[in-house]
Parts: sequence; structure tokens; C-alpha cells
Amino acid sequence: MPENIADKLLAPEDEVLLALPGIPDEKPKIILVTHQEVVLGRWNAAGRSPKGITRRRAVAARDVRGASYIPGLYYKVEIAVSSARNLSIEPCSFEDGLRFAHALQTLARTGRVPPPMAPADVVSARHVQGTYSPDSVESRMRAAWDGALLGTPALWNCEEVHSGPALGWLQPGEHTLLVLLGQTGVSTEYLAVTDRRVMRGSAPGRRVQERSPAEVSAAVFDEGRFKDVVRIEMHDGTSLELDAVGAEQGREFADALNALVATGSLPTQLLPFR
Repeated sequence: MPENIADKLLAPEDEVLLALPGIPDEKPKIILVTHQEVVLGRWNAAGRSPKGITRRRAVAARDVRGASYIPGLYYKVEIAVSSARNLSIEPCSFEDGLRFAHALQTLARTGRVPPPMAPADVVSARHVQGTYSPDSVESRMRAAWDGALLGTPALWNCEEVHSGPALGWLQPGEHTLLVLLGQTGVSTEYLAVTDRRVMRGSAPGRRVQERSPAEVSAAVFDEGRFKDVVRIEMHDGTSLELDAVGAEQGREFADALNALVATGSLPTQLLPFR
């Protein structure tokens, strides 16, 4: 992030009350909140040093009615504006999004920036669809998933941490057992196995193909000349397929799923919290 970004986006007399950085890509965004306005800024991060810092939008602080954020992958902080269309940004982390939305909502209502959210309140807000103790194994596991980045070219399980079907994709109390990532680019293709479902999907996006674990007959790793394919075969003859996978990860995923089907348990090296 440019060290002088506030100087480039704000007047010298403006005081920054709140700031929220977005996903760090080639053209990152940031929202700055002052007493006078809320500014959406952007810059060009490609190359050796940031450049091209610009104000993309600015709205008067008096027109801000509040802010909201629902934790999950590819969800945005939404800032409600009375005089124009809403402002939105995809936060760099779920905790950033929760804390910023809470603070801006309170600021819009009372005119004051509240104290930071307590860690227990962050956990409670993160798991709005279920009841989880901050000290439970469930919370620790999900916090680990939330902290990981989707798109790593490795096979992750809940021992290693993976953010794939977490929160927005998982049902309350559902546990991820295996995840295999395929081609990464504009979207990331994946296969995921939980204690309730077998899924094939793409991220960003929330549309998935899903089957019951009881329908799975076997997993097959097919090493082809141009690309390797993992195929989860069902008893009815259908299958879920993922190509462009790494050979090592593809074999590991297929072997692990076959062990899970045959024995009801993952291989020892993949057991969570071993």
C-alpha cells in the first residue's frame, strides 16, 4: 500500500477515522472515512512501486446510512448511501470486514467511532448461522480455514487449513475432510469432500454440484497426455470431474477418498488435529 495514499486521496486537514483495504491485486482499492466524506480510492500496484492513486468515488459522510458485511468468501462490505448508489469493497480479510462494518454502522448512527470489537464478538458475528463457542474445536477449525488463501496449488485438509467451502459454503457444524484445487485464474475449480457432501464447484461463485457421500463408489486419478483428471465415480454411473490438477495432489486426493470410502476414515497422515 502506498505510504502517502491518504495525502493523495484527502485534503490536508482531513482526519482519517476509518480505513478498509481491499483484496491486494494489481489494482487494489481502499475506503477511507473522514468527518466530511467516504472515499473509495484505487491505485496501480503493478511494477516496483505503486502509482496512479485516484479517487474513484466519494460521498458525503452525512449521506451514509450504515454498513453491513456477512462473512464468507467473495462477500463485500456494503455501505448504504442515501443520495446515490451504494459503495462496496471486498475486504482483505473477514475480520477487517466485520470490524469496519461494525465501526461505520455505529459512526453513522451516533457520530462516534466505537471501541474495537472484542475477539469473542468477532467470532459470534462470523458464525451468524450457527452457535459456536469461541473456545470450541469448531471455532478454532473455522478460524484456521478463514485465515487460509484459496488458490494455493496444494491439497488442504482441516489439519493444514483451507478456506474453500468455509462459512458461506459450509452448513453449520459441517466439517471439511478433503479439498482438491484445479485450474486457477479468473476462477478456481475445486472438488471438496465434507462429512455431509461431495462437491464440485468454482470460486468465485456459489453454484456447485453436490452429491451425498453414500453415492460415491470410488475416486480415480487419470493421468493423461495433456492434462490429469480426478474423477469421483458414483454408484449410478455418473461422476464429478476435475482436470488441470497436479499429479501429486491428484493421486493423494484419490487415494485419500478411496480410503475414506473403504474404511470410513482418512489416512493417518490426513487426519485433522492428529
